[in-house]
Amino acid sequence: MLDDKLIDKISEKNINVDEFVESVLDDETIRTEVINLLLTNKKIMVYYNCFYVISKASEKKPELFYKYWNDFVYLLDHKNSYHRDIGLTILGNLTSVDKDKLFDNIYSRYIEHFNDDKFMTAQCFLKNMKKVVKNKTEYAEEIIKVLVHVDKICKYPQRQKELLKSDIIEVLDELYDKIDDKETIENFIKLQSDSLSPKTRKKVKEFINKHNL
Repeated sequence: MLDDKLIDKISEKNINVDEFVESVLDDETIRTEVINLLLTNKKIMVYYNCFYVISKASEKKPELFYKYWNDFVYLLDHKNSYHRDIGLTILGNLTSVDKDKLFDNIYSRYIEHFNDDKFMTAQCFLKNMKKVVKNKTEYAEEIIKVLVHVDKICKYPQRQKELLKSDIIEVLDELYDKIDDKETIENFIKLQSDSLSPKTRKKVKEFINKHNL
C-alpha cells in the first residue's frame, strides 16, 4: 500500500524534505496521502515530518492545498499544541490564495492563539501572523489593536511577554506601511525601549532606525 510505504519513508529521521515536497507538488495522490498522515497519524516522527513537507509545499504552491482548508482548520482546536502550530502555519500560508474569504470565518479562532495555553504556540501564531497581514490587510487595524495590548491579553509571565513583544514588533513592522494612522504602532514601539528582553530592545532600535522615528 502507498500509505504503508509513505509511513516508512517519511518517518525516517533524516528524510529528504525537498524530495518529498516535489513529490507532493507533482502527484495529487501522494499529496492527499501525506496530508492524511499529517492529520491522523499519531506518531510524532510521521506527523511532524509530514508537517515540514506540507508547510514548505504550501508556501510554494498554496493553491494546491486550498481545498483542504477545513481539514487544517480542525487543527486550531487540537489538544496537542504541535497540531495547533501546524494549523496556524499552513492556514497562514493559504491566506495568499483565499479567494472565498474563508479566513473571515476563522479569524476569531485564529487570533485566540495569541494567548494560547502554550507560549511557543503564541510565538508560532505571531510568526504566521506576519504572513496573514500581508494577505489580509482588511484586518490590519483590528490586529494592531489586539497586539499592542499584549500585557492585558496574554497571561504569560512578564519575562515571556517581554520576549513575545519582539515577535509583535515584527508583525507591526509588516503592517506599518499599510496603514494611515501609525501613531498606535509608534507609541507601542517607543514604550518597549526599556524592555526586559534584549531581543525586544534590539527590535525596537531596528524599527526606529528603519522608519526614522
